[in-house]
Amino acid sequence: MLSSNRTPYWLPIILSSIVLLITMGVRQTTGLYVSPINTTSQLGIIDISLALAIAQFTWGAVQPIAGVLADKWGERPVLFAGIGLFIAGQLLSPFLVSKWGIILTFGLLTAAGTGICGFSLLLGLAAKRLPAEKRGLASGIINSGGSMGQFVFAPMVQKFIQLSGWMNSLLYTAYISLI
Repeated sequence: MLSSNRTPYWLPIILSSIVLLITMGVRQTTGLYVSPINTTSQLGIIDISLALAIAQFTWGAVQPIAGVLADKWGERPVLFAGIGLFIAGQLLSPFLVSKWGIILTFGLLTAAGTGICGFSLLLGLAAKRLPAEKRGLASGIINSGGSMGQFVFAPMVQKFIQLSGWMNSLLYTAYISLI
């Protein structure tokens, strides 16, 4: 079956699920970095917690903004901007190890990127390309990508941190995201 624009109907489902797998997987593992960052840097738990609290707020706040921007400019450019912010946050985090650096990278860039590439944009993107009778199933499959991300990324990130440290682990997750 093809959707109206000649794209196989399953393609946006699979791609959206993979994007959500990666972004939610990485987002759900930020807590694994608290102890290593605290141990190896001058940052205390309060500074790291502040950055993660800002990340929670940012993640939720950017989602409706991303929807408005997607309505105006289309989902693709907004999605790619989100992926770019997300990857920039991951790549810069090991090099900006200060209170303001961690707020910028974890609290703003990575969180904004994962929020933009979140459920609402991806579900909307897929729903526009699917017949009405396939949207419910598609929503479930796409949502399962986010859950699968936590299942896959939590042990993987923990192993990365154990084997090569938290800084390299962030770089590895950025490289995985680029692929």
